[in-house]
Amino acid sequence: MSFFKTIFSRQFLLTLVLIFLLVLFAVPLTKNWRQKRSIDKEVKDMQQQVADLEHKNSSLKQVLDYMQSDQFVEKEARTKLNYKKTGEEVAIIESRDGTSPTVSPSDSVFDLPEEPKAPGSPKLLGNFSKWLDYFFKK
Repeated sequence: MSFFKTIFSRQFLLTLVLIFLLVLFAVPLTKNWRQKRSIDKEVKDMQQQVADLEHKNSSLKQVLDYMQSDQFVEKEARTKLNYKKTGEEVAIIESRDGTSPTVSPSDSVFDLPEEPKAPGSPKLLGNFSKWLDYFFKK
């Protein structure tokens, strides 16, 4: 009987109760700590994403400001539309085959509409018509 008395003494019983209370409080605290840590990580990721988007936004604003400037408009008019200032001389450099270089539509920053065809201009032929003309026309 003395063994049971020592096991269930006040100190031992108090120690068991304290351990039980410690476990009882530790489980929800660790769960809350894990949630807080995941939320903090998510907030940090979102802040990084906001910083990246702000950087992208500022670079797009710089591009927009440049495209709205007179310098850009003048450059585009000179290269794409072949304009010149009054009093300027324009030099056209021909390629080796005797034709002047042209600007391809894919080089343009803007999608400009095609120039209207003159009524007397030749009709564009399809591939089938081109092959027929190649083999059977003299």
